[in-house]
Amino acid sequence: MKRRLWLAALGAVVVLQMAVLGGLWAYSQYPRWVGQEVMLSVRPVDPRDLFRGSYLHLDYDIGTVPIPQTGVPRAGRTVYVTLEKQGPVWIAADVQYVPPAHGLYLRGRISAVTFDTIHVRYGIEAWFTSDQQARALGTALRQGGVAEVKVTPHGRAALLTVTARASPAP
Repeated sequence: MKRRLWLAALGAVVVLQMAVLGGLWAYSQYPRWVGQEVMLSVRPVDPRDLFRGSYLHLDYDIGTVPIPQTGVPRAGRTVYVTLEKQGPVWIAADVQYVPPAHGLYLRGRISAVTFDTIHVRYGIEAWFTSDQQARALGTALRQGGVAEVKVTPHGRAALLTVTARASPAP
């Protein structure tokens, strides 16, 4: 009897762990399943991390936006950046501390505050690749590039691809 109880408990623990891992995986894939595709202008910042390997740290044009009209900007505070299509890319149209009632927007966190702008991180700033590809793409992106991103109706984003090609000036 004790052995059956231990086996049942062990089975329950394994099932619970698998459910948690499956839930985390589904949470990370959600923007890819239901998100709307947008193209954002990008530039490379830093192509290497000693602990995580080769990647491109991307700086988006929508990463630096004006301070919202209401509220106090502080690092770590959530902001919502409304997107507007301008040619082939999307640009920041408005910045608020509450989710917009309609339209496509990105949810981000303020990483720094300057005199009249805030720097926002959206969780899509790193593109992992091999060492050779990171160097080549980083060099090509200096002339401008475009990131293909999927955005959910609630502002979460997932980075799909990064293409090195000249982006139009907004």
